[in-house]
Amino acid sequence: MNPYSSRLHDLFQLEFFGMKLGLENISSLLEFLGRPDRKVPSIHVAGTNGKGSVSSMLAAIHTADGKKTGLFTSPHLVEFRERIRIDGEVITEAEVGEFLSRCWSKIEELKATFFEVTTAMAFDHFARHGVDIAVIETGLGGRLDATNVLERPLVAVITSIGLDHQQQLGDTLPLIATEKAGILKATVPAVVQCLPELEKVFAERATEVGATIQFVREFEAPEVFATLRPSLLGEFQESNLRTVLAACSVLPHPPSQKAVQDGIARTSILTGLRGRMEEFFAPDLESRGIRLFLDVGHNADALEEVKKFFQELHLRPITVFGIMRDKDVTAALVTLGEFVSELVAVNAETPRALSSRELFDAAQRQAICTVDAGGVMDGVSWALANATDGGVVLVSGSHYVVGEFLKNFT
Repeated sequence: MNPYSSRLHDLFQLEFFGMKLGLENISSLLEFLGRPDRKVPSIHVAGTNGKGSVSSMLAAIHTADGKKTGLFTSPHLVEFRERIRIDGEVITEAEVGEFLSRCWSKIEELKATFFEVTTAMAFDHFARHGVDIAVIETGLGGRLDATNVLERPLVAVITSIGLDHQQQLGDTLPLIATEKAGILKATVPAVVQCLPELEKVFAERATEVGATIQFVREFEAPEVFATLRPSLLGEFQESNLRTVLAACSVLPHPPSQKAVQDGIARTSILTGLRGRMEEFFAPDLESRGIRLFLDVGHNADALEEVKKFFQELHLRPITVFGIMRDKDVTAALVTLGEFVSELVAVNAETPRALSSRELFDAAQRQAICTVDAGGVMDGVSWALANATDGGVVLVSGSHYVVGEFLKNFT
């Protein structure tokens, strides 16, 4: 095992200590590192769905504007280093290994979690490379998320709120919104994309801490951007784009009009974003006229948007689907049953995954035509073999499922 692989193995072992919400550990680790989080002007992004797309659009715009731009997102799809990028370039193996060697005794002393260590690594990397701006995506929630050590971000952005991670964040939308609203800070402008009935939660938090707030539904985009459309597929990306434009409008130094247009047009190219209603191209698929899509949507709200996408195209995809056992499986299946032609139940290679047999049984209870395929790639093989020429296949359900596909199919 090479030094990078050895150190990465040690880091992933921290996942077994589970999730720990709170800022004490991350603060201590950042103090040890000289508080790199205070050296990097940052945009802080939270939300249930859309935060990865919004973060990537914002990063792409600033890269297009000539700024050295850091981007911290999670989880990764194929390789750990995807989580930490500067202008689309991932952190190197040597830099990951050097950081972990430098900090390991402190990590062990604190019993820091995987996400706390990864967050500290991102801030350290961005500070060492002198980035002009960083876009920091929360991992879970907001109030107690490790990224919430950010004391004065340039702007706090909240994307759409839905039911997810109820065990940690609460089992109602207002409770979840309250946790997300925890990233709002005094004098820091906030941009919030949420249902009208949740606006009160954010308005009260903004008043409490002294933050200005812009609700996306009330935002009037400049006329110059009237015809601007996201390069990412799906109607839901329109609201994500409005969120991005609203965020750019309140920045102390807004990016140029050209940078906004270029960044939106080339989001995936400039940031490496994958798996957001991505159409995957390969010669053997094209020869049969098969269209294959990848999407990491893993809860009912996200799948509702996937449904709209395919219904607008009048397509009923064979869907290779796997889900984590801590998700609302029934709600996800109800939505899937409304637009898939056949469900191929799979389980990704992670202890968190619901087994394909359990997923198959649950889908049968919803009267969905289902096949139990076992592993992700077995499911993909079955779907492609059974798709008619000119048919459509969707690989979806979680980052783990899409990640396994990309690891094996590219």
